Amino acid sequence: SKIGTIRKSYQFSGNAKDYVAEFELPLKEGSTTKLWMDYEEYRHMLKFKEECEMYYWYGQKTHDSTGRTNMVDENGQPVVSGPGLFEQIINKDSYSTLTQQKIEDVIGDLFYGMTDATDKQVTLFTGIGGAREFDKALRNYYGSSSSTASSPGATRGYLQTSESKFITGSGRSLGVTGYFNSYDHIDGHTVNVVKVPLFDHGPVAQASRKHPDTGLPLESYRMTFVDQSTYDGENNLQMINKKGREMLRWAVAGSVVPKGFTGSDTRASDIDGASVHMLKTAGILLRRFDTSLDLQCTAS
Repeated sequence: SKIGTIRKSYQFSGNAKDYVAEFELPLKEGSTTKLWMDYEEYRHMLKFKEECEMYYWYGQKTHDSTGRTNMVDENGQPVVSGPGLFEQIINKDSYSTLTQQKIEDVIGDLFYGMTDATDKQVTLFTGIGGAREFDKALRNYYGSSSSTASSPGATRGYLQTSESKFITGSGRSLGVTGYFNSYDHIDGHTVNVVKVPLFDHGPVAQASRKHPDTGLPLESYRMTFVDQSTYDGENNLQMINKKGREMLRWAVAGSVVPKGFTGSDTRASDIDGASVHMLKTAGILLRRFDTSLDLQCTAS
């Protein structure tokens, strides 16, 4: 595998940093500002982080099986890009409506060979649709009739409890709480659900077909079971950064110096304004690529 470089730049005119809006603009951690430049810088940083995450998930390698890179830039230099997580996962499957049996079979078959793993952990990365589907599958299973029950139509007795777990409140003020977001498999693997906003609102989600029942993007129903266990003392899923290029941010100052920069991280320019540049060289590494699964929804 290889790692790639992600770069993003923006520029502004000389007096843009002094623009003041007539209303409050949101910033990180719930703070606000009326300075337009602070808001724009915040948006550019978020966009850069989103592009990095897009690369980690959906990136495609630009090299062949021998490691040779055939893609070049306008200067004839090779464009090196490593594979994203989806391209590294070799196990692919699909579903229309998720069931508990599908979850059990998938996990049991996929991780049967994880005998040498320690701290066995499987993370299910999905969107809002997938999280709903996971919860619905387990609710339907544990709330359905069981052939082993004492009478036809009887619910599974082990769900019955004297304490309120899903219903809160009393009288006419009732609420529903408690949703399935983890699953312990009989083979010893624990699956934890983690929602990824990129699956709901990212560029791929925006271009995705809609689910026939909910109208959510089908990408929101994508379920990626990632083996995050430990093998030989190392995590199976790793973030790889090139030393010294984990995150670079510099400015080219002209008539103004961008906020937050000093002389050591600025460059000289004669433009009436300034520009800011962000760059990092990194990639995702799945050390054992045959114990994870990319499960896509095909409902129509």
